[in-house]
Amino acid sequence: MENKKDDDLMEYVPYTSDSRSFIAPTQYTLFTRLFIPWQLIKFAHYNIKMLRILSKGHGRFMDE
Repeated sequence: MENKKDDDLMEYVPYTSDSRSFIAPTQYTLFTRLFIPWQLIKFAHYNIKMLRILSKGHGRFMDE
């Protein structure tokens, strides 16, 4: 049985422009990235979520 040499294996080089090294985004992903109303909804959702977390954390110390 023949052993494979190091020359036979494809070498991985990071940060190259090889098109096979990444997965292309789907049409839905591109749509959600570019659709401004969806971005505004996500922005509001994350801000409300942060406010809720912060209010829970700060409320404990204000009662003491």
